Order: sequence, then C-alpha cells, then structure tokens
Amino acid sequence: MDEERLISKKEVLEKMGISYGQLYRWKRKGLIPEVWFIRRSTFTGQETFFPRDKILERIERIKVMKDEHPLDDLAELITTRVNAKLRVALAKLERLGWLDEDLMRTCCPDEVSDEAVSIWQAFVLGVLSQLRRTARDEEIDLVQRTLKSERGKGLLDLVSENGIRLYLLRKRVASGGISAQISLVALTEEGAIFDPEIEVVETIDLKTVLQRIKLDLARSDEATTEKTETSARAESETTREDDPQLESDEREVER
Repeated sequence: MDEERLISKKEVLEKMGISYGQLYRWKRKGLIPEVWFIRRSTFTGQETFFPRDKILERIERIKVMKDEHPLDDLAELITTRVNAKLRVALAKLERLGWLDEDLMRTCCPDEVSDEAVSIWQAFVLGVLSQLRRTARDEEIDLVQRTLKSERGKGLLDLVSENGIRLYLLRKRVASGGISAQISLVALTEEGAIFDPEIEVVETIDLKTVLQRIKLDLARSDEATTEKTETSARAESETTREDDPQLESDEREVER
C-alpha cells in the first residue's frame, strides 16, 4: 500500500478526537475491519497505521451515527459500501434467476420477509447457487457459516476492494487404518497455494458475484423504467383512440 496514503494510529486518535479504547472497541464490534490495522516497523519500533481516507471516513460516520444506534447495530449499517440493509424485491430476484426457494430456506430461513431480502442475503444466495452442482449438503452449510462469520469483519468491503476468492477444498486423511475425507473453506486473494494433496472442488470469484448482483439489479431497474414509460405511452395512445372527442379537440387546437 502506498505509504503516502497511510495515517498512524496516533494521528487518527488526535485528528478524530477519540480514545485508544474507543478505537479498539469499534474494532471488536466489527465497525472497523481488522485488515485496516496495518503493523509497520519504524525507528521507534512497531506502529499501527491505517488507510487514511477509509479510516477517517469510517470514524466520522461512526461518530455521527453512534448516538442514534447501538454499536451492535452499526456494524450492519456502515461496514459495507453496498449497504447490506438495502432491500431488494423478491420478485426482481426471481426474474433474474437468483431466487432459489430451497437455498432461501437454507441460508436465511428467519431473516427473509415476504417481500424483500437484503444485498447480503442475495450475495450468499449467489455464492451457494454456484456450489449446488459440486458441493455436498454439509459443505453448503460450511460455506454459509464461513461467510456469516466474516460478515461482521467487513467481508463485503474486502470483496469490493480486493477481489476475494472462495475455495471449497477436500483432503483425505488416514490414521490407524481408517481413512476419511474432510472439507475445508478458504477465503483469500487470487493466487493462493494449497497442499498438493488438497483437492480444489470449486473456486468462486466473490467480487464477480457481487458485481453481477448489482449489475443485474441495475439492468432490471432500467428495464422496469422503460416498460413503465412504454406502458404509459401505449395507454395514452389507447385513450386517444378510444375518445374521438379528444382527437377532435386536438385537431381544433391545431387549427
């Protein structure tokens, strides 16, 4: 990371008027991603630095919102640029091929309303749908639990910025004449190297999944708008055809 874009922990505390305890309490709550805490060697020893623009913006948002929302709620409200609270119509997801009722029951049985799911839920659905052909039921559950455990640590931020990949892995182990195959999940940047005895069952580019969701939703919005405008024009023309008096009045105005 470019040194000029980093800011030291001491500078952050002084500039934003917060304490050491506040900073690390927000980290524990998942409001500030752990990957933003960058340890670097200096002439005085090891010091902590942060990506300057990101940390200053994040702390400013926390300070503004913390009086209105409990800290536990802020993690969902501000830790992702794509806003995991944004609601997405179920009908729209169904048209786009993202809605799978079996997966819905698997990944978010108690969180889905009758009318909408969140961007986060759509993201999880997108990932799990790519695993349906190759993953076992217990592996689907393992992937779901892994994603959920990383959500509060700013996973969607990391996906948007760094292009994280999800690897579904299997490895056969043997001991005492007994052989078994275990399943593993890894979230890492592209280029990860694994034990040669590990089988890579599936690789999913999480950034592509997230981008596709946003792109499909944008296209759907455009199509809906165009359809609405077309319907309005058609209705207007139909009304004119069905009302001879209206056409007569228009001709009178033209004369």
